Amino acid sequence: MDQEKKPKLTPVFNILETALKIWWKNLKKIIGVYFWGILFAIIPLIVVFAFYGLSIWLGQSITLSFKIAAVVVSVVGILLALYFSIRAYMAVFLLVKKDFQGNELVIYKETKKLFWPYLGLTILTTIFILLWTLLLIIPGIIYSIFYSLAVYVFFFEDKRGLAAIRRSLNLVSNYWWPVFGRFLFLGLLVWIFTIIISIPLIVDNTIFVSFWNGLIQVINFLIGPIVLLFTYQIYQDLVKIKK
Repeated sequence: MDQEKKPKLTPVFNILETALKIWWKNLKKIIGVYFWGILFAIIPLIVVFAFYGLSIWLGQSITLSFKIAAVVVSVVGILLALYFSIRAYMAVFLLVKKDFQGNELVIYKETKKLFWPYLGLTILTTIFILLWTLLLIIPGIIYSIFYSLAVYVFFFEDKRGLAAIRRSLNLVSNYWWPVFGRFLFLGLLVWIFTIIISIPLIVDNTIFVSFWNGLIQVINFLIGPIVLLFTYQIYQDLVKIKK
């Protein structure tokens, strides 16, 4: 296809505007699926903190078997909390796929059957990018862009593993620079926003800093779907072009 006649992606500011509008309109639904992920994640963490509190209370009388049990419970508890949190992130993809329709708990539960294939794809993609990075940094950057839509292919086209990665490479092919430019813009925007909300951390007050760090985590959690929706617009553009 002639380079001059090649269809163009949606302008970056239009993509950002659309992502922000969709995010704001459906923020309640997004918080809904997050709620269930956080709720399920809190349960194993409560057990972990209970063991920690018990260990402090027992003091020097702690037995070796209790220490081993505490370590096992801590590791399992943290892994379970991470598991439920990842599923909350996955549920946002399903929300988008369902056009933000349906019950949040039902949608969250649907992520259970997708978790291991999703984790497998994430690990496989990471391994490929690391292997390219071992050659040189530049190939790692190049292929991280080529593989950047694999997760979207996973959720919106139901492709798994290598099939999702190959499809992502195909979608980005001949559009690497436009896609890279949009991700660069998004990255700079996130970086600037992070700096701005981190300014209060210069205050020399331990309690305030701890509170503000917690608030930053909540903010990042809530605005994370904007990045997802921004990338989704790029994915949609490429799917239409590559039909």
